[in-house]
Parts: sequence; C-alpha cells; structure tokens
Amino acid sequence: MRILPALIIAALLGPQNTQPSLEQKTTSPYRTQSSAYVIKRKDGWTYVTENRSFRFEEVLGDTGNYETLLLLEETYHNERTPGIEGSSGKVTADAWTLKNGEQRELRWTLQARANAGDVRDRFYRAIEWGCCDVPTVYSYYGILDGKKLYVTNSDLLEVWFGEGPLNSRYIGFGYSVLDKKSQYPQLQYGTDKEVLQRFSLVSPKEYYEAPEAFLSVGTELEKSLNLIGEPRSFSIVLKYSDGTQLLIPVEADAIRPEKAKLPKGYALRVNN
Repeated sequence: MRILPALIIAALLGPQNTQPSLEQKTTSPYRTQSSAYVIKRKDGWTYVTENRSFRFEEVLGDTGNYETLLLLEETYHNERTPGIEGSSGKVTADAWTLKNGEQRELRWTLQARANAGDVRDRFYRAIEWGCCDVPTVYSYYGILDGKKLYVTNSDLLEVWFGEGPLNSRYIGFGYSVLDKKSQYPQLQYGTDKEVLQRFSLVSPKEYYEAPEAFLSVGTELEKSLNLIGEPRSFSIVLKYSDGTQLLIPVEADAIRPEKAKLPKGYALRVNN
C-alpha cells in the first residue's frame, strides 16, 4: 500500500529532464547615458535633451550576402527655446564592428546638424526637422564607411536594374544648406556607395517651393521602379504644386540633361 503515494507523486512531478543544460554566457554590456537639462540665457530658458542609445544592424555586402554586424551608438542633442521657432540639434553616430560577439572595433564616426536618425537599407540617415516654410532635410551616409552621399528633402527614389545592392540606383533631390536661401537645390544620381552625377536646378522658385519627385517609364508616376531585364532608361519627373513639371531622362544609366524638358527659366547645371 505504500507504493501508491509514490506513484502519485511521480505522476505529478512528470518526467525529469535528463538533457544537459545549454551553457549561456552574457558578455559585458555596453553602456551609455542620456540627460536633460535647462540653460538660462538672456532671451529665456533653453530646454536641452541629449538622448543616447544603441542598436545592432546586420549589413549586406556588395554581393547581397551578409557582411558584418554593426553596433551603432547614436546621440541626439536637441535644444528648444520657447518663443523661437524650431529646434536646433546635432546627431553623432559611432559604428562599431563586432568580432566574436565580444570585441568591438570603431569603424566610422559622423556628426551632422540634425535632430534624429535612422537606418535605411545600406544608408544611415540623419534627419533635420523642418519648421515653418523650411522643409525637412535628410542626409544619407553609407552605412559601411560613414561617407556622406545624398541630401534630400524627401525619401530617396530607387530603381532596380538587377539583383544585389550594386544594381540599385538612387535619385535624390533637395537643398543641402537651408540657411543659404539663394542656394539652388541639387538633383543627385548614383549608388549606395557613390553619387555618380550632381546637378543644380536653376529656377525662379523660392527655397520653400520644393517639388515632389517621381520616376516614370510611361504615364504612371512611381516612387520606385523594377527594371530588371529592361533597358536602363527611365524619366525623373519633378512636379511643383502650381502644376509646373520637369521631365529629365535617364538613358544607359546616366542623366541626360541635354534632353531634359524644362519650362522657360529652368536649367540644369553640372556640379563637379
């Protein structure tokens, strides 16, 4: 009669795990610190935030295969003064290459006049917030080397000519320095490693009259195109809110300014 309680206890406990436990090891953590404070100035109080954070990013190589794991350390320093429009800011990003999951080696560092940042494919993007009649500015950097590439006022447009990163082309349009209101916006064409062509768009428009950019191979306007197996030719379309439209052809993987259809008073100037 003593066997029954033992059987009940064994049934309640269930089968015991005879597999050896997996060894787990946690590496020493990387640490950073954020802060917020107030500065008293003659024209009032300035509120400052300095937010620091980490992120892991898996990065593709030129062949489209996994190349490396980066640890990004980002610092967003922003200042806002009541009564003064907008927020001034600075973004600092450090990219570390991780080896064996433990050792890290500094790969690149960038600093930009911006308020925030994110990762887009093989780009690190610094974002300077727009205010009033000044548009938002996006600065794109190569995530493998931290090299500054494109400056736009909207998302990059993309065209695929084939598989893998090296077969993608990007089109950007925008102002690079907004405090110089006489500066003309730039049209940029290239890869995620190099800008192949730059043009200044000379026009009677004011700096705050930014057109919307599209791509087209016919009558449809798109933000991206898949031309795999097709000729490397399409059109860049810039449309202003008042109906003004510019048609700029790309043929054999190059912008052809001499064939552009531009209204009177508009011109494309090559930037070296």
